[in-house]
Amino acid sequence: MDDLSLIRKTSAPLAGRDDLEHALEQKTALLHEVDHRVKNNLQLISALLLLQSRQAKDADVKHALKSVLERVNAVATVHRRLFQDEDVQRFDISAFIRDLVSDAVGASGRTDIVVRLNLERIDIPAAKATPLALVINELLCNALHHAFPEGREGHIDITTAREGHDFRIEIADDGVGISSDGAESAPCFGLSIVRLLGQQLRARIETENRGPGHRVTVRLPVNGVH
Repeated sequence: MDDLSLIRKTSAPLAGRDDLEHALEQKTALLHEVDHRVKNNLQLISALLLLQSRQAKDADVKHALKSVLERVNAVATVHRRLFQDEDVQRFDISAFIRDLVSDAVGASGRTDIVVRLNLERIDIPAAKATPLALVINELLCNALHHAFPEGREGHIDITTAREGHDFRIEIADDGVGISSDGAESAPCFGLSIVRLLGQQLRARIETENRGPGHRVTVRLPVNGVH
């Protein structure tokens, strides 16, 4: 074998490795660009909703816009956590809940409501992160807005755990609960969102009137099927 053939043989693996490293750099740069654009778009949507809600005169319109803003912020939190974690295929729902509680309680201004967390780490597929996050956001915000009217003090307990073949996510409060005529104190639209997303996740949604208070339990199958 002559010297030129030897050089070609030894340089080929190096060239291949350089191509892989270049492709990885391009992929990383693309992911950062997507992250940046999605983050900016979500921030823009939030700003527009906030501006519109401040200018709205009708109380029902204000409430509806505020609810949409809360849902957009929940999606933004999911996006932020997905890009912060090293494993983009899995999503730590307990870490999301901590962020959500901090944001939601702070935005509500309700210092008289104490949220107690009992969270076991639960990792779900990233594809399920957004619908499950919206379910949790809906239940938490319903409790914050409707369980404790007129400055009533109280507690909200959030629990996550694995039980057999299910992940259990429970949100319970000691507020006003369900009215005497059986109607839910929370808006029907929010509960409809919870039920629809529960069907998408193949989760069981269980509600219980605690008297006082209300408990909602979401049982999400570990393997995707009950």
